[in-house]
Amino acid sequence: MRNRKVFMTPDELSELLFRERQSERNRIARILHDDFLQQCHMIVLALQNPAADLQAIAEKTGEAMSLGRDLIYELRQPNASASLSQRIDGLALAVCEPAGIRFQSRLSAALSTQTNSFADELFMCLAEAIRNAVRHAGASRISITEEWRAAQAIIRVTDDGCGIPDDVLRQPQSGAHFGLHGMRERATSLGARFSIRSNSGSGTTVAFRFSAPSWRSQEGLAPDSSRRMSSHTQPKGLNQ
Repeated sequence: MRNRKVFMTPDELSELLFRERQSERNRIARILHDDFLQQCHMIVLALQNPAADLQAIAEKTGEAMSLGRDLIYELRQPNASASLSQRIDGLALAVCEPAGIRFQSRLSAALSTQTNSFADELFMCLAEAIRNAVRHAGASRISITEEWRAAQAIIRVTDDGCGIPDDVLRQPQSGAHFGLHGMRERATSLGARFSIRSNSGSGTTVAFRFSAPSWRSQEGLAPDSSRRMSSHTQPKGLNQ
């Protein structure tokens, strides 16, 4: 029996693109509501207290400003021709370097040069993990690695921060940590298994496991993950 060619009409494609854009708007709206506005509200309440700790308020204000910058960067993404590695490098410069965090990315050429919708979704997953490490973990180092085990590829984002509390891991949809649930949903849409390994005080590793990676070579061989490395190595707390 012949396979029928599957195609989308212009109207169906337009509807799909609209749903994707709407999904992104809803995700950013959740971050604004659950995280950014919550922080602003806490700042306002603190300022109303005559015995307010101005240093603590200044720190909270800095966190809110950092989140705002992250969202602005996400809304002003590079053009559609930007590769996955270019987008990752841009994010690292925008959020890791100002915080003095050492960033390192090791991705194969086959993956790092991707510019398709798969790379778009994967970037959103990786970006969420990086932002979480910057905002919540107090990390000094963040790395992205690509490992191959036979036909399986594993993409990891690892930091050396304070770890994720057990209650947050048990309820990833709660409060300001909705991003964990979002990463899990995106991983499912990419056909990947999502996992988090985190212990208090010993950092966090977010992993995406692909059993049939779309970027694998035509020969069916695993790409050399050491083929490409980009890094940003500004020591934490060092002013330039």
